[in-house]
Amino acid sequence: MPPGNRTRVFPLAPLLTAFRASRSALPHTPTPKLTVAFLDSATDDQLTSALNSVASLFLPVVFHPEALTRRVRFIRYALNHLFRATAPLPERVVRCASPGGVYFVAGLGPGFWSAVVANAESDLVPVWCPAVENGLLRLGLLREIAPDVRSRFDGACRACEVVREHAPDLTAADVTQFLERVSRTDGRELPPAGAQPGAFTWAATPERIEQAIREVRSRFPLQKRIRATSEELAQAIGAFQTAARAGNHATAFAAFRTAFPDSRWETALALLDDAYSVALPEEERARLWCEVATVLREQFRVHPLELADVVLAVADTEEPESGDGNFNGFCSDTFAFLDELEQTNAKDWMAEHRERYQFVLREPMVELCTAVAERYIHPVLNREYGWDLECDAKTGRAVTSICKNDFGRSGPYQTVQWITFYRKAQANKRADAQFFVRVAAEGVRYGFHLGRMARDAGKQFRRNIQEHAESIFRALQSGTAFNECHFWTGDDLSGEVAVKSAADLRAWAVHKTIAVGKELDPSSPLLRQDALTGEILLTFDRLLPAFACAAEVDPRPLLATRAGVPVDAPIYDPVSFHRETFLSEVWLDRILSLLRLKKQLVLQGVPGTGKTHVARCLARLLTRDRADCVRLVQFHPAYSYEEFVEGIRARGAEVNGKTEVTFPVEDGVLCQFAEQAASRPSEPHVLIVDEFNRGNLPRIFGELLYLLEYRDQAVTLPYSKRPFRLPENLFLLATMNQLDRSAVALDQALRRRFSFVDMPADAAILASWLESRAGVDPPDSTFTPRVVLLFEELNRRLARDLGPEKQVGHSLFMVPDLDNEKLTAVWEHHVRPLLLDYLGGREDRLKDYAPERLLTAGAEKRRKLKPVTDS
Repeated sequence: MPPGNRTRVFPLAPLLTAFRASRSALPHTPTPKLTVAFLDSATDDQLTSALNSVASLFLPVVFHPEALTRRVRFIRYALNHLFRATAPLPERVVRCASPGGVYFVAGLGPGFWSAVVANAESDLVPVWCPAVENGLLRLGLLREIAPDVRSRFDGACRACEVVREHAPDLTAADVTQFLERVSRTDGRELPPAGAQPGAFTWAATPERIEQAIREVRSRFPLQKRIRATSEELAQAIGAFQTAARAGNHATAFAAFRTAFPDSRWETALALLDDAYSVALPEEERARLWCEVATVLREQFRVHPLELADVVLAVADTEEPESGDGNFNGFCSDTFAFLDELEQTNAKDWMAEHRERYQFVLREPMVELCTAVAERYIHPVLNREYGWDLECDAKTGRAVTSICKNDFGRSGPYQTVQWITFYRKAQANKRADAQFFVRVAAEGVRYGFHLGRMARDAGKQFRRNIQEHAESIFRALQSGTAFNECHFWTGDDLSGEVAVKSAADLRAWAVHKTIAVGKELDPSSPLLRQDALTGEILLTFDRLLPAFACAAEVDPRPLLATRAGVPVDAPIYDPVSFHRETFLSEVWLDRILSLLRLKKQLVLQGVPGTGKTHVARCLARLLTRDRADCVRLVQFHPAYSYEEFVEGIRARGAEVNGKTEVTFPVEDGVLCQFAEQAASRPSEPHVLIVDEFNRGNLPRIFGELLYLLEYRDQAVTLPYSKRPFRLPENLFLLATMNQLDRSAVALDQALRRRFSFVDMPADAAILASWLESRAGVDPPDSTFTPRVVLLFEELNRRLARDLGPEKQVGHSLFMVPDLDNEKLTAVWEHHVRPLLLDYLGGREDRLKDYAPERLLTAGAEKRRKLKPVTDS
């Protein structure tokens, strides 16, 4: 199926326009032409060779190599019927490609006969394949895929004729390429020319099979599968292999079914091998399956125990559907249309291109307006700030009209389109400050706009700028507006000024028309995807202090909130992070790059390595030390989905003097925090999950595992039935101890959604911490080296005796005002119980880890390693 929303139907004419602008010839691979003359003169060997050449273009994997050689003479009769009979082409094809047909050959499916027809009728008939059918479905030219071969082929041919009628200039090869590209269309942009490998095939490509094998082995490693195999299963697989090698296909098929009684793998087999059909006789199906299994084993190295799972994984190719309210993107033709409109600007031209205008410009403008309004304007600006901005995606409201109203003084159409969010209480959109999106031939701009006609809003804005420029500058700077945005002037936003200080801000504000925001040129991939919605609302949120200056008489409370901390408060920066964690800049840079790559990260290590402390410091750094932007939760075996995401709560309420119990759906920690993060998209929010692997993670996360990987998608929550998405500015930091016996193992589906960082026991951190607290003239200069030596020798002995995974963390020794007395207490009450746990409760083994013995052994080793110098 095509990606994205499968219920959406694309208009034919606009996509044909885009196709003509980017058409390219299909690569030509020389193959023998199958003609009547060739059939009459070719020997059996020549015909077999020609058929193999034709089939190789459309059969990505040849599962039944002997079918052509074994039945070549019968296939010659089939080809003669296909080329010479007078019956309609669909009737001829069905007699060859459908099980039970007069000329049907087991092992040759629709993919083979499609290749033959495409070779013989290449000038007249587009390629018949699932990609072409999916393109016709997306255009609404096919309503469904018929179950039988005749109706399916006939329906595809008739639908392709409709395309040819609308575009008589296109050849059959052009129509094939066009429909294949439509099948891959995601949003509105027609994908680039150049079909993907196996685009015109019926069966799975080698790449898809290899991907399926990787998926199967990531879920269940082969060695683990072999070890877990029961004796009965091993016997059934052995019987299958023995019978298959002996050519006893029926016995082999029965043995494999005994080993894997779940029939789903056999149902899915047709998506791996189009020649396989449940309509075939039992003996034919048995032979075909044995041949498929042989190819999978010999060509792809699939173990017999994995065969059923690999077949199911190959068939599992369904893409997630787009959620409601998504923006499906602009396309290259959006900007080509606006450019042509600017050059022509005539009513007869627009009449000819009306459907194109609707598809490439009007519909995406409405979608974008709706998406931004639903995700930000309604829940944040209107509900939280009470500004009641116009959000209706209609002409004259939030979206401008394409038609001009200047009484014929210029062209009849607007060549620049706007989405504007302004206060409904104002006389009109021009009388107020706006959050805007501007679409023109040269690209898209979005941000904050204040025009010359917004007199009252402009007067208030400029007064606030003059009085509070320093506070406004700090608030905008906190949202990185000066790094991310341009400051424009002029009615057409053609002027640009540099704003680097509060004084620059004052100077920019005196212009009659001003704007601040971001711009994207027509080639930007962001314009073609729903991620543009998030980028726009993030920019709006960064510029909220500017809008507040136009909308509020006193914007200082909002400015103080956005600035984050008082002016005289110390800034929590990477230097502060290093001072509190003693971790290097290189380490921090690596962590920040991992968080940019994936927004979920797990700090893992043995007890006492400071995982939670480091996570809290990272959260302070990411959130610019905003305490309300950090939330901490600790998982445990009883922690549930209802506490983390949402669930039903029992609540008592008094009604008419009686207490009644209600069961409302209430948000859990994540949903509450995600709502706050979504309302402040320019401010990073961090959720810290302590003891990550002590919870039942699939049970706690549920369907949210999907959202961890696909932040741009939404899922429907099971209790409230509302769509929910994870905001881009929400980061998840988790900590875990892999040695915790009460913890659960993480499966591969969850692991691939997180970055994992080891937090080892580190003597360098301990030494740095001790030295930082030793003072200028410590009373005992040998104390710090002794503690570090004890720590190093303890972990060296543990690694030797129990393995490197059994260590003691440095934070156990990082006790305020540590001295000899406190060191003894730390050892007896913190280190010793941990050692006893590592040693299986054996008190007798603790004597090997006595501090005196460890210090003596460590000192001896250092003496031996110390270089000898001449006296």
